[in-house]
Order: sequence, then structure tokens, then C-alpha cells
Amino acid sequence: MPRAAQTSRRRGRRQGEPVSRDAVLSAAKARFAQDGYEKTTLRSIADDARVDASMVLYLFGSKEQLFRESLRLIIDPDVLVAALTGDDGDIGTRMVRAYLGVWEAPDSAGSMRAMLASATSNSDAHEAFREFMQSYVLTAVSGAIGGGGHARLRAMLAASSLVGTAMLRYVMKVPPLSELASEDVVTLVAPTVTRYLTADATELGLPD
Repeated sequence: MPRAAQTSRRRGRRQGEPVSRDAVLSAAKARFAQDGYEKTTLRSIADDARVDASMVLYLFGSKEQLFRESLRLIIDPDVLVAALTGDDGDIGTRMVRAYLGVWEAPDSAGSMRAMLASATSNSDAHEAFREFMQSYVLTAVSGAIGGGGHARLRAMLAASSLVGTAMLRYVMKVPPLSELASEDVVTLVAPTVTRYLTADATELGLPD
């Protein structure tokens, strides 16, 4: 019969077994959702992924960079682009419905709340979120609506409406917005998002 010390020993990664970036990112996503940015350590992520902490640092450089990369597991810019380029209803309705769907999906809801809460309370998480939005989300969305000088600003205006709605509805849970059915929120918010993305530049008041 194995000794107790042997049966309780933690089973780590075997010597020479390749380290998967995806495994580390998956562990980081779960840990950030559970503990938030400030309380999460590279050591805890490494333990969850069954790798050495030095390997996590080697792969991603810093906790901030790892946080930024893990955001891509939560908010996939391709999902938003698919909503923008679809043909089911108007562009704002598709965009808002897709965005709320990410917030309400069981496998991403907790991560979304932790991500946004961390971005508003920690300077490193804030910077990581800002760079993620600029480098991935806004670039993808502005490209989907045709690029051009105003596309990035239009995408930012639409994002401001979506992020503000999410903050009040899912993070701060302020009624009556937090109590509405999802489709009611889509109906209310979609016209504003559509206007930001499609209205004439002069009518919208965009700078020259």
C-alpha cells in the first residue's frame, strides 16, 4: 500500500513535458475571475497550470501582460466583428446582443465582472484593459465598419455605451437597468450604438 506522503504529493508536470500557453492562459482567466487582479499572483496561476512560475514569466513577461492576453479568451473581437457583419437585424441590435451574450454566458460572466471591476480599481489592470481595447477590440471593430478617419472614434463611442451599460447592469447592479430582461436592454441601447456606427458624420458631430 502506498505511503500517505506518496498519495498526498501533488502531481506536477513531468520533466520535459512541453508547456502550453493555452493552459497558462486558461488558468489565468479562471484565477483572475476568482480572485481579481490584485490578489492573483503568478505563483497561483503557475500552480493551477502545473508549471513553474518562472515559465509563466518567461512566456508572458508580467502579470499585466498575462491579464491582457487572458482578456482575449473572454472578449473575442472576432465575435463582435461577426455581429457587425451579419445580416440579422440592424447593426446596433446585433452588436448589443452579442456583447450582452458574453456578459451572460456561464463560462464568461464571472470573468467579465472581475475584469471590468479590476480595470476600474487597479492601475496595472486599467492599463492592460486600455491596451486590449485599443489593440484588439477597437482595431477589429473599426476595420469591420470600413476603416477611415472616423471609424476608430465611432467604435470608441459605441464601446462607451456598451461598457457603461455593462458597468451599471452587471458590476454595480443598479436597478432598474439590472432588472430588465436582456432583450429589453438590447431594444433600449441598440439605437444609440447604431447611430454611433452609421450616422452621417456631420449629423453625429464628428470632428473634421
